[in-house]
This record gives sequence, structure tokens and C-alpha cells, in this order.
Amino acid sequence: MPLTIDQQVADAMIPATQEDKDYFDEVISASYFARDFLDVLKPYAYDVQPAVNSRGMRRLEGWKAVYEVTVTKGVTNFFGFMHGAAHAWLVDTCTSAAIVHNHTPQFWGQPMLGGVSVNLDMQYFNAAQIGTRLRIIVTIERINATLANLRCDISDWETGTRLSSGVHTKAWRGPKTTASL
Repeated sequence: MPLTIDQQVADAMIPATQEDKDYFDEVISASYFARDFLDVLKPYAYDVQPAVNSRGMRRLEGWKAVYEVTVTKGVTNFFGFMHGAAHAWLVDTCTSAAIVHNHTPQFWGQPMLGGVSVNLDMQYFNAAQIGTRLRIIVTIERINATLANLRCDISDWETGTRLSSGVHTKAWRGPKTTASL
């Protein structure tokens, strides 16, 4: 079978290292929601990480990350398909993880690591049954010092069939500084 467009995108990227996977696990392990996904959601590949500029920021427009997960029973509805809220959780978590992967102390770091959601809009196209391996592609469409626009497409890993898409807007504010007189 020929490679899907999603697989071609993922194959052109840098595979996630064990260090990337460990850091990802550390960041998302603080979550209590969707615990069934926490052990099986993993980074798969990333675009090259841009250099930090003189202001401590990165140029990330168009930057992509790919994550993978297999649908488990704990995230399905009573029909046995992945629940819409699980799709939205994946969009929220993976888009946030893409920002965290690229943060610096002056750019989307603490105290609001990865920022806070302003808007999350979902579209659902097809169902995913238990056992379906998912490919999650995150694109940072636009990001500056305070606002990020992200897109996330979730598809069946084997067939390339798109299951859902989400558009996520996030806001960030750096550490408060004290003014000197």
C-alpha cells in the first residue's frame, strides 16, 4: 500500500528521542483526566527545533510534531468508539506539548508552561474503534510572545482516514517583573 500523506510528513521529520519521550511523559503525567491515554500517548517525530533568537524566542510558524496513541476502552463511548471528549483532550494535550517542546524561559515557559486555552474548536469526521492506532499531527500555525494558533489533525495510522481536527488558541504571560523607580 502506498504511503499516506500523513506518513510522508512523519517520515520526513526527526524521530523523537528517548529524552523527548521521557520529558513528554513527565509533563503529561501531572494530568488526572484521560489516565488511560497517559501511558500510551507518545511523541513520534518532530520538525527541526529552531534556534533561540536574541530575545529568547523561536520562529515556529509551520513547525510540526507527530504523536501516536492506540484507542483504549477507557476513552470510548457506549458504542465502543472513541469519545469526542477524548479527541478534544488529545488536541489540547498534543498542541500544548508541541509548545512545551519548544519553550524557553522567556518564551512560553514558567509560570504558565505551555499557556492557557482561549478557544478549542473541534470537527469530527469518522469514528475510531478500540485498538485503532492514531496519528496526531500538530502544526503551530502562528505563535508570538503572548498568543498561539495551533492545528491538530487526528487520523487512522494505517489508512490515513481523518477522524477529527481541532483548532486551538492559547495565551501566555511570562513571569511578573517588578518595576524599579
